[in-house]
Amino acid sequence: MRCPVFAILLFTCLLSSCREESPMAPVLPEYLVGVAHPRQGNVAVYREWVGLLEGLVSAQVLPQVSGYISQRLFVNGQAVHAGQALYRIEATRYRQQLEHARQQEAEAAATAQEAQQNVEYYRPLVKTGSISRQQYTDALAHAQATQAALAAARANVSLARTNVAYCTLVSPVDGLVGFAQADVGSYVSPQGAPLVLVNQVNPIRVVFAVSEQDWLDRGGEGGSLHPGAEAELILPNGKHYSYPAVVQGVDNTVSSTTGTLMMDARTPNPAGVLRPGMFVLVRARVAERKDALLVPESAVVSMQGKTMLLLVGAGGRPQLLSVEVGPRQGGLVSVQGAGLSPSSRIIIRGTQQGLMAASGRARLRTETLSF
Repeated sequence: MRCPVFAILLFTCLLSSCREESPMAPVLPEYLVGVAHPRQGNVAVYREWVGLLEGLVSAQVLPQVSGYISQRLFVNGQAVHAGQALYRIEATRYRQQLEHARQQEAEAAATAQEAQQNVEYYRPLVKTGSISRQQYTDALAHAQATQAALAAARANVSLARTNVAYCTLVSPVDGLVGFAQADVGSYVSPQGAPLVLVNQVNPIRVVFAVSEQDWLDRGGEGGSLHPGAEAELILPNGKHYSYPAVVQGVDNTVSSTTGTLMMDARTPNPAGVLRPGMFVLVRARVAERKDALLVPESAVVSMQGKTMLLLVGAGGRPQLLSVEVGPRQGGLVSVQGAGLSPSSRIIIRGTQQGLMAASGRARLRTETLSF
């Protein structure tokens, strides 16, 4: 009786030992993800170029007369209007020259008047033979000489008056003044450096270079970059500028060193936010892609330098599909790739969980979404 009982106990121990050593199948986590079909639609194709801002007019304020500056009438960076006084040069000697020129003019006018009166007096006398024709001819020549002297005196007065006016230096345009290069007490002359630079910044010029291939691809003068075409401006902080830039003209020569063609555009700048020397991105619509497949940007995943989508097939397990990303529009991005169609089911929410399921580390439940 003891042997059968022992055998049964031994068999039971071996059986339980085998059960404990057999591995159990892992329980995979299950996640809920959102899937949708790609949307078909037309999407605009944009190109971007680096643009440089320049003043519409960059006027150097140079003195036309020499002297010491007696007044500086602006603050660095101030907004000024055309004709506004910026500097005054000590004008005492120029006023004296003007007064002297006026006195010479008065003397010349008196001499000319006397000479003309002599001519009028001699004219009837020469007819009667009371004086010789030579005397009359000499009087006429003297009168003409005095008229020439009077004209020269008047020109001197005009020049002296101009020099006095030049002692006040005014802004040639509406705009912003730069930093002063001379101050009160500085000696300046026409041969010296500019005293200040005035930039007209409203509107402001946007200069950017397009490659010759871009120019030809866009259709040249009659294409999408023709004069009058609009472009967006993206500022250095990434924000879109409030006003569009309008293409004004195209250079007539392609640079032989860079192979680019310069474009000239203008944009309003009423608040003076944009300043010459600033770099911006010029973004222009150049074409339209018809019937493109669009997906939310969140559906696109990047792996090892490639862009991919997660497609859910009939078996429910997602597969990675390599795609080429195209233009973006309103939070959507156009994609194209082999095997992608309007009927494809792609994961648009929960891409990280989809990647886990694609590698066999999770199971998915799907719900259909729209975008």
